[in-house]
Amino acid sequence: LSKLIERKDNPVIDVVHFADYYAALAKKEGLLQPIDVSRLSNYNELYDFAKDPIGGNYGVAYAVFNFSIVYRTDKVKEPIKSWKDLWREDLRGHIALPTITITQGPAFMMMMNRVWGGSDKDPSLSVAFEKVAELKEGVVTFYRRSSELINLFKMGEVWAAPVARFAWGRLLATGLPLKWVDPEEGSIGFLSVVSIVKGAKNIENAYKYIDFLLDKEVQYKEAMDLVDSPVNKNVKVPKKIAEKLTYGEDVIKKLVFYDVNFIVKHRDEWIKKWNEMIAQ
Repeated sequence: LSKLIERKDNPVIDVVHFADYYAALAKKEGLLQPIDVSRLSNYNELYDFAKDPIGGNYGVAYAVFNFSIVYRTDKVKEPIKSWKDLWREDLRGHIALPTITITQGPAFMMMMNRVWGGSDKDPSLSVAFEKVAELKEGVVTFYRRSSELINLFKMGEVWAAPVARFAWGRLLATGLPLKWVDPEEGSIGFLSVVSIVKGAKNIENAYKYIDFLLDKEVQYKEAMDLVDSPVNKNVKVPKKIAEKLTYGEDVIKKLVFYDVNFIVKHRDEWIKKWNEMIAQ
């Protein structure tokens, strides 16, 4: 993002890949140009949530992942079913949560605001901040990278944590007795977005590249290699692969996507509040 800002008046990049939040931030900074979706032959094969994830056709999603709960079945005797279960007394001192500054942090707080009775439209997220502050003494760590969770689960320090799907394969590879659960209130959805830089010099190739990313065969190969979960709804993968991805109607319909433009607007004040209430 900083490189795009530096070269704003004379860009040397045509196409950019961002997590949805950073794509929305780039849009706000005036770094992107709208995409003419009529030039994308694969556009109509996408799930609706992938077609215009940051508004104004400033980006198209090419991959999706969900953020749910993983727990150790040998340590947690009563199955976890809800986000609220992270507040259970038997888990106190054995959970990890994402910090507010990572990609998943703000949306996690929005989900906590919702499940504990707050409004999605409340820019203060007061309910979520109160609940997480109440829990903070029972949190092993507020992690900054998903990779931190591998050792924490291995050492037995952490028994349960919200986890991004892209980290699930590495956790499974540990051989630990771990279970993935999509909470009853829904799993948080995140998107990988591709956009065209404002002032891009190779527009024709930019459109060809984006269309290539959305192609059914390309999406299938990325899924089979466990690189990305597909947003082309015509992609079919075997069950053993599907289990490691954000894939299938049952999974997709449980996804909760939050307005990334709302997050961009309020993230700075949430970080300030986090530092005052939780990071102390």
